[in-house]
Amino acid sequence: MTKTNCPKIFSYGLATLIFLFGLWTPLQAAEFMTLTATPVRLGDDFTLKLAPGEKKQVQIKVRNGSAQEVVLESQAVDFIVGQDGGTPVLLEESQADPRWSLASWLTLAPAEHRLKSEAVGVVNVLIEVPADALPGGHYAMVYHRPIGAAASDVSGSGVSQRVGTLLYVVVDGPVTEAAYINDFTWPKFAENGPIAFSLKVDNQSDLHINTKPVVKIYNMFGRQVANLELVSQNVFPKTMREFAGTWERVWGFGYYKAVVEAAYGSQGGVAMATAGLWMIPVKLILFVLIVALLITILVILLRKRQNKIVHDQEPEVPPQQN
Repeated sequence: MTKTNCPKIFSYGLATLIFLFGLWTPLQAAEFMTLTATPVRLGDDFTLKLAPGEKKQVQIKVRNGSAQEVVLESQAVDFIVGQDGGTPVLLEESQADPRWSLASWLTLAPAEHRLKSEAVGVVNVLIEVPADALPGGHYAMVYHRPIGAAASDVSGSGVSQRVGTLLYVVVDGPVTEAAYINDFTWPKFAENGPIAFSLKVDNQSDLHINTKPVVKIYNMFGRQVANLELVSQNVFPKTMREFAGTWERVWGFGYYKAVVEAAYGSQGGVAMATAGLWMIPVKLILFVLIVALLITILVILLRKRQNKIVHDQEPEVPPQQN
């Protein structure tokens, strides 16, 4: 290597390090960009039940957990739930169904925050229910996202920096409450447990419901042998949501009936479904029978051998002479 090439190589290496350091700085900032919205849901417990024409103000908060100052914008947008029954999918204004729409009723103040590291911003949300609003559930998300330089920093990071609060508003008035249990997946036959099962709650109501299905299991004599409470979940209008559980019983014999009861709504509605299971430990029974048969054969052989030994040990009686 010649001496004339050394300065060039050194210059190229220094330029490369400076370039990489320039890339590393925004990427490092993006990696540690964390936002938190609280509460996650507001009104899912029916605390935001409003009359047509009524106004109400609530507050939500957003926290900047990153190491840098950020500028955040807050917006309201309608949403539906995904196919899993729980993941919110944000909608464009043109996609929103007026039957469930809420975003156009919301006014945010302020709609923009400049937050230092670990600072918390408060957004006042004014809800104005139109006088002709349809009774039932209306749903939106108030989300926050970085703008300006912070948004440019995170644009290439692949990390979602949009967080929000789901708002559930119920407009007072006559509503339909109806729910059903679909796809109760319960095995018809099993040799042994545990028994995994699942079901879907189909909500055909005009508002969301919160339900906690209970699975009661009865044996062939009609005696209840298990009471399984599943985790409660919200089910949005005109959607289905899956619930799953496991009956931890390992051994059993005979016919078992499973009865699902899912209470919902303010009118005492209960969705029900039943399914039957035969639990017969075939392999265990065959094993017991084979062992019993082997023991029986062994006992018979031992008895025969013992009888033979006894017979061989008996003295011979000479025949009597006439």
